[in-house]
Amino acid sequence: MRSSTSHIAAASSLGLLLLLGGTLTAGAAASKLDEVLAQCVSCHGEEGRKARPEVPSISGQPKLFLQYQLFFFREGRRKNEDMNALAKDMSDADLLALSEAISAQKRVLPQPVSVDRTPFERGAALAQARNCQSCHNADYSGREQMPALAGQQETYLAKSLREYKAGVRVGTQAAMAEVLSGLAAADFDDLAHYLANVRP
Repeated sequence: MRSSTSHIAAASSLGLLLLLGGTLTAGAAASKLDEVLAQCVSCHGEEGRKARPEVPSISGQPKLFLQYQLFFFREGRRKNEDMNALAKDMSDADLLALSEAISAQKRVLPQPVSVDRTPFERGAALAQARNCQSCHNADYSGREQMPALAGQQETYLAKSLREYKAGVRVGTQAAMAEVLSGLAAADFDDLAHYLANVRP
């Protein structure tokens, strides 16, 4: 998640001027944002993507989606030791500033390297039948509070789908639980494989 023109532009916004409360100058706000983003890089990697399959890709995700997730982590409604610690002292302005910066980064979709056509096609059929594109866009690029799914880490996707099915993932859990109702355990893996490897 390296600095970029869009990041610098975001750093001059009102939200960033209010970062961590008080009346920070634009330069101080940008510097503080860089410190927070450096912590993001340590887990999520450069350009918001890490090799570890359980760590989600975050660069270029919709701003509102990122805000919601940071809020849930701050309030302890989502549980992750590192994220809870990062967000616990953030103000609403901080959440907005960080969300803007991450959302403004270019979303990099790696080339699929190991696509298994059978689960990929099963996953495609499931996504079509469950009308996933109605919320996440036709290219699965995400919008508003709905995350981008195309190119997301496969292991992370499968875990998230299971959490929604079990009703333990906060946010749009009711809608997602309904969408995933009736799916077998293997279906989650097929959906995750498809979404991780589908490209616009």
